[in-house]
Amino acid sequence: MTSVILLLLVFSGFSMAQKETDKKENIKALIESRQFKFTARSVTPMSGGTINLTSTYDFSVDSMQVESWLPFYGRAYQSDYGSTEGGIKFKEVAKVLEVERNDKKDSYEIRIEVDTAKDSYKIDIHAGDSGYASMSILSNRRQSVSYYGIIEPLDE
Repeated sequence: MTSVILLLLVFSGFSMAQKETDKKENIKALIESRQFKFTARSVTPMSGGTINLTSTYDFSVDSMQVESWLPFYGRAYQSDYGSTEGGIKFKEVAKVLEVERNDKKDSYEIRIEVDTAKDSYKIDIHAGDSGYASMSILSNRRQSVSYYGIIEPLDE
């Protein structure tokens, strides 16, 4: 009886380790192929506390095409007269998209620069092999803001 329980524990441990390895490989493939989506779970403005997000907001990378649908909390230094459009929303081709692997920390650093008709953005994403990631966005027209979330496959 004891050997059966021990055998089950060994196999369940092996199964969990295999699932973790598969997840790491999936995250690695997504990031290195430059085809992934960052889904934000919380946002931290420069001048305030963390805000948990209850709706789905994301930032997607498809080769050099970058699309942002993220909320913005903080101070805008410049805005268009009469504009009610909030958030960081754009769909553009990235001017810079670099992916670096840090084997010591089992993580990736992704640096993206995007110019839109109204603003320029510098985006840094730090993603671990687990899929959890943080992202900071620096803009010419707004305070910097950071997000915490997860790396996922693009929607089909």
